[in-house]
Parts: sequence; C-alpha cells; structure tokens
Amino acid sequence: MMNLAKKSLVLLLVLAWMTITSVTPAMAAKREEPLKAAFVRGGELWLKEGTREKRLAAGPFVRRPKWSFDGKWLAFTKGEEEQELWVLELRSGKASLVSPKGGGRFQWSPKDRKLAYQTEGLLSYVDADQPDKPLGQAAGIGNFSWLPAGGGFFASSQSELLPDGWTPISLYQIPLQALGDASQYITVHVLPKPSDDFFAVDTSLFKWSADGRWIAFLAKPTASLSADSNTLCVITADGVVFRTLDEMVGNEEWFAWAESGDQLAYIAGIGREATHNKQLKVLSVTHEKGSAYTPEGYVDQAFAWQDLRHIAVSRAVELKPESGAVAAALPFIARVELESGKQTSITQPSANFGAYYPVGLQSKLAWVIHGQAAARVIVAEQDGRQPVEWIKEVDSADSYYGQWRWPAVLSFYERPSAK
Repeated sequence: MMNLAKKSLVLLLVLAWMTITSVTPAMAAKREEPLKAAFVRGGELWLKEGTREKRLAAGPFVRRPKWSFDGKWLAFTKGEEEQELWVLELRSGKASLVSPKGGGRFQWSPKDRKLAYQTEGLLSYVDADQPDKPLGQAAGIGNFSWLPAGGGFFASSQSELLPDGWTPISLYQIPLQALGDASQYITVHVLPKPSDDFFAVDTSLFKWSADGRWIAFLAKPTASLSADSNTLCVITADGVVFRTLDEMVGNEEWFAWAESGDQLAYIAGIGREATHNKQLKVLSVTHEKGSAYTPEGYVDQAFAWQDLRHIAVSRAVELKPESGAVAAALPFIARVELESGKQTSITQPSANFGAYYPVGLQSKLAWVIHGQAAARVIVAEQDGRQPVEWIKEVDSADSYYGQWRWPAVLSFYERPSAK
C-alpha cells in the first residue's frame, strides 16, 4: 500500500508541475518527437529520424517521396522512364507497387491513408493497405487535389482542340462516391474560353487557403508556352469569385498560402530562366493588396513561409541578359520580415556552393547546400542561428533553367499542428 501511495503522490506532483509550467502531456510528447525526413541517396530511398538514418527502399532512380498525413506511409516513384508508383509502410518496411505508370501526379488524402494518382487523364485512388485495387476512377481529368476534409476532389476537366478552338475548362467538386459518374460532379466554375486575353488549356494542382475559402492554381497554356508564362488564379470554394492575379512560370512550388488568413505568396515573373525577372510577392487575396520583396538586382528562386510574419527565400544576384556574364551567381538564404520589409541574410553568397530550398518547420528552418560535392541538408533555428549539418549526402535534384526540383529528393515530415 505504501508503494502505491508513493507512486500516486509522485504522479500528482508531476501533473501539478506540468500544470504550473503550462506543459500538457501532449505537448511534452510532441517536444520529444524527432525531426523526420525522407530523402534520396544513390537513387535509393532513405529515412532520417533524429540522429538515425535507415535505408527504406532500393532503386533504381527513386524520386518524389511524399508522406501520408500521419507520417506512417510514404509514396514514391521508381524508375527514370516509366516512373512506377509505390507505397511503403514505415512500421513493417513493406513496399508495394501501386501502378506501373502512376508517377506523374499523386497526392495523399489530408485525413487518412488513401492515395490518389493520375495516369494521363485517368484519376484513381486506393487505400494504402490494398494499393493495387483502385476504389474509384474518373476519366477526362486535367488536374486534381483532394478536398480539405478528404471526402473527394477538386478537379479540372481536360480542354479539347476543336475546329473552332480549344474548349473552356470546367472546375468540379467530385465526391468520392460519385467518382466516375460525371452526372454527379458539381460544376463550381467554367474558366473563360481561351483567347488573346486568357489562354488556358490545362491547370496546375489546386491549393486551398487554411480556412478553406480560397483556392489558388495556375491556368496553363500549351506546353511550350507554359514553360515561360502561366496565369496565377484564385477562386472562392463556391466558385462565385474568380480572379487572375499575375503571371509566373509553371512551378507549383512557387505559390503557397500562409498557415492562416488569406495571404498568398508567390514568385512572379515570366521567362523560364530562374536567374532573371523573378520577384517574391505576397498578396492579401480578399483585399487585393500586396507587396513585392525582392531587392533591385536580385532574383528569388524558392521560398517558404516560416510564420505569418516571416518568409525565408533562396536569393541570387540577377543575371541580366545584357550583362554578358557567363555563369549565374549561386543563391543564398535570406529572411524577410513582411510588415517592416526588413531583410536579413542567413547564409552568405559563395562562389563554391549555393543555398537552396528553404523549408519552414514548426520550430526550425532547413535548407539544402549544394556545390561540386553531394548536396547536404542544414537545420537551424528559425532565424538561421546555430546551423547544423543534419544529412550529409543527398542526391542532386534536377534543375530546369535554374529552377531546382528539390522536393523530388527530399521531403520533411512534422505532425500537423492542432487547429
């Protein structure tokens, strides 16, 4: 009885201390959760968790690791040509083939372990436990994203070239149970018919604002034109308000909502070269008020929201066509304070390596260092203090005219914060 009484007293004292210091058991557990990332090394899939590294799957040519909402599954592609789509359960280490040709567009549900993927115009979704058995399919889809509650999809139709021109694109909400039955799709909006003022025959994926009121996407012209210029658009979830905001390249990583509110950040500027005419802008969509943050003589090549007041950017000296310079300057990481416009360099420009792909984590800032040697992942405090080399070797990402595709070889996971 005395031992039981002592244990009870100790438990009461611990709970009292946690109450006094405003630390709940859930918060304490969260603080102990190590940082976790999936990455590609030597064409194979690896896991970094805290200080531990583990190989998860062999190649060849693994790419695009994506975490399920709960961090228990990974989806990834394998193969340079066919790009097979696979899923892997971290607990068992078992990897399973989803589709031999499903590597172009795929997304996890925001609420469960369902995975949706698109093969040309066919949208399918599966449960990760039975990845080779589609639960539903729909043809004629241009692009898609999950609805915020995971109950279906927001999707665009495919535009068709007829003798009198391209057909306009329809935007739909598609409940899961209606997938494949076009008569049950809810038409939210029909984009303007392609013309000299608005030319779109495809869309990007769709990104929802944190409150679910707004959707941002790129309206894309034909493939050759979309490499240089696309129209950044927003639409309300009910389709009543549709706006075109700006022009930018076809990079889906280059527009993102803040964690709350209606602020949309993006990198504006036409021309596929990331070394010229690329400016970071932040816009309050509801009030249509925005600001540009890229200093004269520089370009911003990637960014990440850190919180509602700060954005981290990968920035370089602009390579102007008339300058005659042979090589572009390598980028560095800067931190932008939105309200004041104050900007601070986190890393310094270097002739030997560039600092790419800032990632805003809940309590840290990460980025990639890459030069002649293998890429490395750095993790630091949010303002860049106390940087630590966290992953020593990551495969190089592909670069499209200076637009580096680092999410193809590196993906962080943090448990979503409670809202």
